[in-house]
Amino acid sequence: MAGFEQKDLSSTRQAAPCEILRLVQPRGVGHALPMFFHVHAHVDDHMFEATAKTARDAFAKAIEWHVVGRLTDISISDGNRSYSIAEFASVMALAEIANTKTSAEQNGTEADT
Repeated sequence: MAGFEQKDLSSTRQAAPCEILRLVQPRGVGHALPMFFHVHAHVDDHMFEATAKTARDAFAKAIEWHVVGRLTDISISDGNRSYSIAEFASVMALAEIANTKTSAEQNGTEADT
């Protein structure tokens, strides 16, 4: 494959849980199919559901429902696991930290060469 260079950085960075990195990884990178997020909320006997293409959009919808709609029992699912708003916020923060660290390591490696 011309113009494509693959670097093995597995020895230079710590392994992060797949779920965290998968949530913020740009679409098309390492995925054959796009990943959708589902937001669920319950009010009385009714269930509301929304689908989002990005983790950021799913989080925004969950917060909107919680604050504006005053809905309860809100969860965000990535297809494998279901998160509460607080859990999802923590996972997203950890993913941002991991991406920042990886980016800084890659920029440092490129600057050294």
